[in-house]
Amino acid sequence: MNKYLPGFCVRLGLSLGFALFPLVANAAGPATGGPYVNEAKLHCEQLDVKVESYCQLDPRLGGACFLQKVQMRHAGTGKVTEKFYLYENYLKDQSMITQLSCVKGHEKNRVILESTNLGNCKRCEWRDFFSDTGDFIGSDRAIFGATNSKPKNLPANFYKKNAYLNDDAGNLITIEKVWVDREPRVAK
Repeated sequence: MNKYLPGFCVRLGLSLGFALFPLVANAAGPATGGPYVNEAKLHCEQLDVKVESYCQLDPRLGGACFLQKVQMRHAGTGKVTEKFYLYENYLKDQSMITQLSCVKGHEKNRVILESTNLGNCKRCEWRDFFSDTGDFIGSDRAIFGATNSKPKNLPANFYKKNAYLNDDAGNLITIEKVWVDREPRVAK
């Protein structure tokens, strides 16, 4: 069997799903409990970040998001990076990106995607780190979350090596935060 065939099939399925999803979302709509899309955007120096959350109305939770597409576009080079977060057990485990952050680095600002499974445990929240050009650097994710790339564990000297700046309390210096909403938008 061709070793590239499984990856090709996954990409083809995701591409078809993204192509057909707007048609399905518009046909059913949030009022009838059908799928819908929410969008969050962040501008961090030369990087424009957009997260599209593909969700299903859930009477217990409001919105249950089963897929999130992250798109990062570097204004200087025009390079576009996409990353998919697929949540197979989204009705059981509410994993999702909840916040986009632009944080201060020594020379360049960086992007962090903060995620949670909405639980109350030490490992129920995690962060994925991206460079100033949109490249995936690593994650402090423990057991939750799924992406279209392998997680990279953070080395012990990660923050120092990647030149993140901290305030007096030792927290990363945040320039801007944008919340990612899972509730359907109400029409005006």
